[in-house]
Amino acid sequence: MIKNLNDYGISFNGHHSKEFGLDVLSKKIGFPSKNKALREIPHSNEVYDFSEVYGTQNYTERPIEIVFHIIDRSNWDKESMYIMWTKVVAWLMEPSHKIPLYDDIMKEYYYLGEVQEKPDFDEMRFNGKFKVIFQCYPFRIHELQEGNDIWDTFNFELDIAQIVKHDIKGSKQITLYNIGMSNLPPVVVATSEMEIQFKGKSYKVLSGENKVTGFYLLPGINEFKVIGNGTIEFEFHKEVI
Repeated sequence: MIKNLNDYGISFNGHHSKEFGLDVLSKKIGFPSKNKALREIPHSNEVYDFSEVYGTQNYTERPIEIVFHIIDRSNWDKESMYIMWTKVVAWLMEPSHKIPLYDDIMKEYYYLGEVQEKPDFDEMRFNGKFKVIFQCYPFRIHELQEGNDIWDTFNFELDIAQIVKHDIKGSKQITLYNIGMSNLPPVVVATSEMEIQFKGKSYKVLSGENKVTGFYLLPGINEFKVIGNGTIEFEFHKEVI
């Protein structure tokens, strides 16, 4: 919880916005749209939706627009202000791909974002308004892996307690919950070779850390069988809008 709104800001690319003396004047969080694949049925008034052919609904990216008040409070002159916005532009524009973007509100989640468009600067005498737009992955990602036992951060409205590590002796039925809205490809860590049977398909798991091609946790309840002997663990982070 933010006790002092004057300290509110974002963390990105190794720095917090307050390190540059930036105040957040406004913030617009865009929401992702559904990517619909609609086709009209000939000689009919019906439209068929192909967007869930591969198991789940896909979404567009989301924009996040932030307007900062920018000023160099140590000097209060125009050249100092220019030096300050030079530092801010370098900080925000340096990454060439999406990296974690943390909002001080609900900062247990992060966005994956990148500044792709040029920022705008509305200059006044010794200060100005600096607008930047982050192009972001559709979902917010929880910082902690599912199955963690850190109760201080547990949200009884959004989180679910579940077991993600299992001992397998011959075979075992396993249930995992994906409470987000996207397919999640878990990292599967096993102490020996095993087999996962899920929705009529079999997936081979090798000893060690595996990214199993085609094996996704669908939104909701996922029930499957693991065959083998040893310990298996499923590592994944929930993703919410």
